This record gives sequence, C-alpha cells and structure tokens, in this order.
Amino acid sequence: MLFGQSVFQSVVARLEREAEDRPEEEIATPFSARVIFDPGPIATSGISETEPDNRPLSAYLDVLEEMPTLDIEPRDEEPEPAPMPIPDYLQKTSLADVSHELAINDRDTLESLSEKRRAFARLNHPDAVPAAFRENAHLRMTAANLLIDQAIRLLPLMGRT
Repeated sequence: MLFGQSVFQSVVARLEREAEDRPEEEIATPFSARVIFDPGPIATSGISETEPDNRPLSAYLDVLEEMPTLDIEPRDEEPEPAPMPIPDYLQKTSLADVSHELAINDRDTLESLSEKRRAFARLNHPDAVPAAFRENAHLRMTAANLLIDQAIRLLPLMGRT
C-alpha cells in the first residue's frame, strides 16, 4: 500500500493521469470494440457464385474446374514375403537342450552364472526375437532361468559363492 492505496489502485490512478495527458486521437479503441475477424461473404448464408461480393468462392471454383483429374489405377497388392524360417537354436526347447547350451558345471560361480544368463538372454529373450518365434524363446528362457536359479541355490552347498 502506497499512501493509503493498494498497488492496484496506484497503478490505475497513474494510468488515468497518463490518459488525461494524451490527445484523443492517440487513445486506442478499447479491446471490446475492436473487430478481430470479418468473416466476409463466405460465412454468410445463401452463398451463390453469381453474387458480385462472393469473389473468393468464384476464384476457388474457377481453380477447381481447371485442375486436372488424376486417373490412378489400383496397384496389384504385393504378396506377403515368405515367413522367415525359425532358427535351429530356437527349435531346441527341451530342458536337456538348454542345459547343454548353458554348459553349467561345478566350477561356476555366481558371477559366471549371471554372465551365462545375460548371454543366453541376449539371443533368446522373447522381446529380442520376431513375434512368430516368441513362444519358443519364452520356453527356452524359462528353462534357462530354472537351471541357472537351481545352480545358484546349490552354490553354498558346494562351498562356492
């Protein structure tokens, strides 16, 4: 508050003093009285191209008549490509096949088992293979995780960590 007035009141008073000092021609029209958009003849009802005030529509129709028509013949649909054959390693989904690939032995440590899991997942994770092979990849990853988790649980019994 400045001298018994709020900041807002002091700003309004200053603007009023400035408006009194300016000549009438300089004072802008208030926003509510301004015309922002004049829709013109296009937005009026009863449009016809013969009206003289409808020059934009007439120009548009003239250009439209001059445009060439495109005769596009439908293309023959291309045949879908032959499905990609499933890789050999993704066909081996048995527990024995996955165990042979992982080659888990009694010298493996937690670090080596973790590395085997990551390496196996890089090739076999369902998100890393085409959609047609995801079921086999899921089976292989399930088997690998089962075997690696079992080997990790046996590490303390074998005296290794």
